[in-house]
Amino acid sequence: MTILTPNPSHVLIAGALATLSVGAAADAPSAADTVLRDGSIYTVDAEHSTASALAVRDGVITYVGDESGVDAYVGPETRVIDLEGRMVMPGLQDAHIHGITAGRAQCDLDYRPLSVDEFTSHIEGCLANPDFGSGSDDWLVVENWYVQFLKPKGTQVTRKVLDELDTDRPIIVRDVWGHSALANSRALELAGIDADTPDPEGGVIKHDDRGQPNGWLYDDAQFLVDDAMPERPPLDPVEAARRGMAVLAAEGVTSFQAQSESRETVKSFARLREAHGLTARAHFLIDSGARRGEELSAFIDELDAIRNAYEHTGQLPQQVYAWRPQSPEGPRLVAEPGVSVDGVGEVMADGILQAPTQTAALLEPYRVNAGSEENPRWIPGDNRGEAYIDGETLGEMASRFAERGYQTQIHAIGDRAVRNTLDAFAMLRAEDATAAEASGYERAGGSRPLMSHAELVDEADHERFAQLGVVPVMSYQWAKPAPDSTDAVKPYLGPERWAGYEPEGDLAAAGARIAYGSDYPVDPLDHWFAIEAAVLREADWGPEFPSYAGDLNAERQALSLEAAIRGITLNAAYAMHQDEATGSLEEGKLADLLILDQNLFEIPAEDISETRVLMTMVGGDVVHRAEDFRP
Repeated sequence: MTILTPNPSHVLIAGALATLSVGAAADAPSAADTVLRDGSIYTVDAEHSTASALAVRDGVITYVGDESGVDAYVGPETRVIDLEGRMVMPGLQDAHIHGITAGRAQCDLDYRPLSVDEFTSHIEGCLANPDFGSGSDDWLVVENWYVQFLKPKGTQVTRKVLDELDTDRPIIVRDVWGHSALANSRALELAGIDADTPDPEGGVIKHDDRGQPNGWLYDDAQFLVDDAMPERPPLDPVEAARRGMAVLAAEGVTSFQAQSESRETVKSFARLREAHGLTARAHFLIDSGARRGEELSAFIDELDAIRNAYEHTGQLPQQVYAWRPQSPEGPRLVAEPGVSVDGVGEVMADGILQAPTQTAALLEPYRVNAGSEENPRWIPGDNRGEAYIDGETLGEMASRFAERGYQTQIHAIGDRAVRNTLDAFAMLRAEDATAAEASGYERAGGSRPLMSHAELVDEADHERFAQLGVVPVMSYQWAKPAPDSTDAVKPYLGPERWAGYEPEGDLAAAGARIAYGSDYPVDPLDHWFAIEAAVLREADWGPEFPSYAGDLNAERQALSLEAAIRGITLNAAYAMHQDEATGSLEEGKLADLLILDQNLFEIPAEDISETRVLMTMVGGDVVHRAEDFRP
């Protein structure tokens, strides 16, 4: 693959949506492989510039500017795409995703609002489906349950609802968050969970008034059931990765950072890369858990082994990111997507805010209703959530990883976990000089610690993100009135803390560099709705759900459209140490871009979620094209 250096021929004109103009080049430019023209190209550069034309050669952008300037790049073999005024923007980058392979959901509740009767009826249908097993020992795994959307509002269930089904089979129902699951009595029995079973580290087994397990398993307690389940029939992992790539390409995702992954997943994507089947730049954070001392050293050695085995397998050159030692000329540009083992994530500092789980670690307790449902009286309770890993352990992990050139992404949702995590990253920054000397990279552009979610941040900690260079990786789509926010969080926090819930606006105002992470499959894969939610902080639930109308603190917390796009493009690229190569459409960067069916800046904000990707290009190659788009 040809390596190209930047062509500094363009001049930027300042302004909120400035336009690029390009002066005459001293030498005649080489003909491009592809030219896009007569469009509205939103570059996401420092000036929020727009252009009308763009040229690509060997996967690298060689021209961004106006119509007259691009003519010089058109040769006899150049493919010219007439955009007919359509919008072009950088490819979407997802800095926090889990569902990167097209796995086989068994019984799928599809994130839908359900009554208890609808819930049990759907499960009964799955039990009757022979594709999901039929023997008394065949587990039924039910997925994508939006438990906070049980109807009517406030409905709660326990294992008794599952026990009443006409079956002897073990059943486990997983919520969409991945932080809790409901098991029937047979599943608990097979997992060896009874009244005397202690809570595992990082998890909670809930009990009823008689001290018996009520079926709810939070966070790592779910693994007790997972360990009791037989292994599912194997699915070819490379084919699963290939199918996952097709889904991401259609969505417009050109780079992703997958969380809590294993050596086997990295191996599968390395094999797909060798077959030239990757359609997005694949970054992996490996699952670690809490580790210290010799155990931590052994884990870092394993990270080295995974990186050495799979990043450079075969003859394909790999990208070199700013995080790694590099030549004085800067990062190499490799058009074909590669595999990168970036570090560790997501390390779980706490759980989630939503009732009834409430395992996110808070500085002050969750409130409880000391009155009635009709006449509530909210007072502080005793529960402050679960801090799964102490700040000192987190700090040692982040610092040791950084010494070897690895980054750390820590899951922190409650304000106490956020503070613990910031304290840990402060320890990392205190070790900067030592880490720089040990690893040989320039520390100023080196470690980029990541905090995923940060849903509740104490005001005293807002500015610490920018001060410490910590990137909050936010899931925009959560910032809306919904059962899992208005019902399951708001009353338990109270007005003051609620005003700072999902604090994109607060963090942006304090100078934080916000990146986007979908957390898919916790939510459906819908990055365009996420952008809309970041701007409006609302969702159209329709007349059936009037209690979720309006916005969620939009005046204080909404992002501008420019900021929301930057978070899902250039800032996410920064989180993955590839912002010098991707994330904006500028000369000398890789041609990772999208053609859209509508201009996001010319439509009502409530229509952003209807956006359709007509074409996805990665490194100059078309990896997705809508059937009805034939340029």
